[in-house]
Amino acid sequence: MELGARASQSARHSYTGDESSRPGLTPVAPRRVGFEELISVLIAEHVEIRKELARLKGSVEGQEFSSATEILGELDRLFRQHIADEEAQVLRLLIEAYGVRGADEAIVIFRQHRPIYQLMEEVKKLASLSSEELALNEASLRDMLEKHTQAEESRVFPKALSTYRERRGKLNL
Repeated sequence: MELGARASQSARHSYTGDESSRPGLTPVAPRRVGFEELISVLIAEHVEIRKELARLKGSVEGQEFSSATEILGELDRLFRQHIADEEAQVLRLLIEAYGVRGADEAIVIFRQHRPIYQLMEEVKKLASLSSEELALNEASLRDMLEKHTQAEESRVFPKALSTYRERRGKLNL
């Protein structure tokens, strides 16, 4: 592994709290697709996450806790892959291009992955316990994920795509 890759990997782990390195969580390998396709996939997954959260809200309101648990399992799978791709590829590109300081905005936004995931785990536990607490935490999870995906789509992804295209253009000269 070259020095730049090691430095960006180290920065990703220390600045975002990379979920794949936490004990008890199965690491997920980043997908091997082109960068522009990856950004399209990540945005499409934001749409899918919103749909799943709407289904989760319906299940919670209808007190269909087994359905809520199933939906949370799907969100867990989707979110783990999503985090792996964002941190291994999008954040890596930004850190390599701009350094840690220049990638600060993405780092701050990607740091939200850990509290989102922790809240998702809490909601999963509550699905079998307390309907009142489940409803409150489900609403918090939905709100947190909505703000997070908006920040990625409006600030991080456009910068990453622009950087990727600029760097690709320089290599083709």
